[in-house]
Amino acid sequence: MRMLRRGSRGNDVAEVQVRLSELGYIPGPIDGIFGPKTEAAVIRFQKDRGLNPDGIVGPLTYQALFQPGPQPGYVLYTIKAGDTFYKLSLAFGVSLNEIIAANPGVDPYQLRIGQQVRIPKGGPGRRHTFSAWIPYWVQQEAMAVVRQHAELMTTLSPFWYELTPTGDLLLYPNAEDPSLIEFARSRGIELIPLVANNYDRQLISTVLNNPDLRQRNVAQIVSKVRSMNYTGIEIDYENIAAADRELFVLFLRELKAALAPYNKKLYVAIQAKTRADEPVSIGHDYGGIGAAVDVVRLMLYDYSWDNPGPIAPASWIRQVLDYAVTVIPPAKLEAGLPTYGYDWGTTRRSITYDDAIRLAQQHGVQIIQDPQRGPHFNYTDADGIAHQVWFTNALNFATFVDIVNQYNLRGISIWHPGGDDPQIYTVIQDRLE
Repeated sequence: MRMLRRGSRGNDVAEVQVRLSELGYIPGPIDGIFGPKTEAAVIRFQKDRGLNPDGIVGPLTYQALFQPGPQPGYVLYTIKAGDTFYKLSLAFGVSLNEIIAANPGVDPYQLRIGQQVRIPKGGPGRRHTFSAWIPYWVQQEAMAVVRQHAELMTTLSPFWYELTPTGDLLLYPNAEDPSLIEFARSRGIELIPLVANNYDRQLISTVLNNPDLRQRNVAQIVSKVRSMNYTGIEIDYENIAAADRELFVLFLRELKAALAPYNKKLYVAIQAKTRADEPVSIGHDYGGIGAAVDVVRLMLYDYSWDNPGPIAPASWIRQVLDYAVTVIPPAKLEAGLPTYGYDWGTTRRSITYDDAIRLAQQHGVQIIQDPQRGPHFNYTDADGIAHQVWFTNALNFATFVDIVNQYNLRGISIWHPGGDDPQIYTVIQDRLE
C-alpha cells in the first residue's frame, strides 16, 4: 500500500475514512480527500493505539485500522449543563474509569458546557434498542426532539428515498441533510435511511419482475449506502402483490449479498398481520424476509383506518407478535410503535399528541384514559359534525414497552418524534429493559 497523508486522494483514502468513521473517529466527509479533519482523526486513532501520532497512514497504522476483531472506538459527546462523567457512564453503559481513561488531560471535576469528550463504544448499555423513523415533511421538528433525547437513541431512519420505475432512487425533500448526518455520527447513532415505494403496487411489481431493473435497484442502493457511508439501508416496499412475494424475498437476498462485503446492514419495514394469508399484507412473507435481512421492523399501528377506533390496541399487537415470533427470531424483530393519533369526522385526519390535547381543551371534553387501547374522546365541531379522536400518550405507550420486554424483541422504533407526548421518552428510559 502507498503512504497516505494530508493531500492524498483516491479510493484508498475513502476506505480509511470509512474505517475511521466506523471506529468512532470523525474524519469529515467520506470524499477520498485526505484533509485536515482526516489527519486529525488519524492522529487521535494513533494516540489511542500507542502509535507515532504523525497523522500519516503507513503500514503500522493501516494494519491497526483494519486488524480483525472488535475495535474500541469512541463516540464524541458535547457536554451540557449538569453533565458529569458519572452521569455519562450511566447513560452510555460504560464504566466511569473507561470514560476517564478515554479523555486524558480532561479534568472530570472541571467539565465545561460545549466541551467535547470521548465516550468508549462497546459498553453493555440497555438490552433493547430504541430507534426513530424521521419523516421528511416534519424532519426539523422530529430532529429537535431527537436532539433532546440523543442519549437514548440507537438508530435514526430518515425517510429520504423513493423507488422509481427505472430502479433508481429519487430524493425526497430534506434528504441527505448534512446536519442530521453529522449529528448522528457525532453521537454514535447508526444512520439507516429508508427507501419507499409510496405504497405503489404496480411500481414495485414492475421492478421486481424485471431482473435488470431489480439489479439496478440493488446497485443504486449499495452505491448510495457506500458513498454516504450509512450504517445500512431500510426497505419500505409495501402493498406487494401475492404473486410477487417470492420475488420480494429474492430481491432482499440479492441486496443483502451486495451489502455484505461492505459490512452494511439491511433493515426492512413490513405491514402487521396475525396470520400468513392475511390479505392486507399477503405480499410480505414473514419467514422469507426474516431469513434474508438483519432487522425486521413490524409496523404495529393503523389498526383502525376507515372507521374510528384504537391506533394500536395491545390485544392486536400481541396477536401480531404471537405469529411473528414463530417465523422470525425475536432478536431480529423491532416493534414499530405509534406516537400519533387520528381525528375521525366526515374524513380521517392525522393528528399529533399536542393536537389531541388542544382539541380536548378547546371543546371542553374529558379524555378517556385507556392504557390498553389508547386515550380517546368525542366532540362536536362548529358545523355540528360528530368527531371521535384516538391517539397515543405515555400511559398507553408504557403498555407497548411492557409487551416488547415480555416478548424480548430486539427493540422499538417510533413513528415519529415531534408533537408527541414528551413523557414517552421517560417511559423508554425507565421501562425499556
